[in-house]
Amino acid sequence: MLTIRFVSNDDIPHIQAIARETWIFTYGDIYPMEYIHHFLSKAYSYGNLSRSVERDLQSAKRNFLIAEFNNEVVGYAQTRQVNEEDYELLRIYIRPGYHKQGIGNEFIQEFVQVLKPIKKMFAWVAKDNHIGRAFYEKRGFKEVEEKVETIDGNSKIQIKYELEITN
Repeated sequence: MLTIRFVSNDDIPHIQAIARETWIFTYGDIYPMEYIHHFLSKAYSYGNLSRSVERDLQSAKRNFLIAEFNNEVVGYAQTRQVNEEDYELLRIYIRPGYHKQGIGNEFIQEFVQVLKPIKKMFAWVAKDNHIGRAFYEKRGFKEVEEKVETIDGNSKIQIKYELEITN
């Protein structure tokens, strides 16, 4: 049984494990492994995740969700409010063994409910990330912009995908 719920500090070790697994699976052929490990050690440090959980707990429009399948944490997703009715989907990761089971759809549907009123959701996706791009395209997100992003000497083209939401 699938459950989507708000994050808690108890989820941090699960998020870190899922991040390692999904980043290597998704980006292993896109970025050097050294870069992936360095990024994960910074972005998914206990301190950074704890601050993110605390911000979520203090927000009226909570935006950090966890997916559990049969009581096992199998994914997470997080947005940030850009303006009154637009949100950026910062991260959405699901263990590879649980892909194509509707979990990503459930995250998006939950965000649409929790973040009302919401008119637009967007995400930046590496052009080389065919898994991510297929996910967004299948859900009706449209390509609207490209930019070159350089992080720690790694330059990659990023594509902005947007979803217009009508409720």
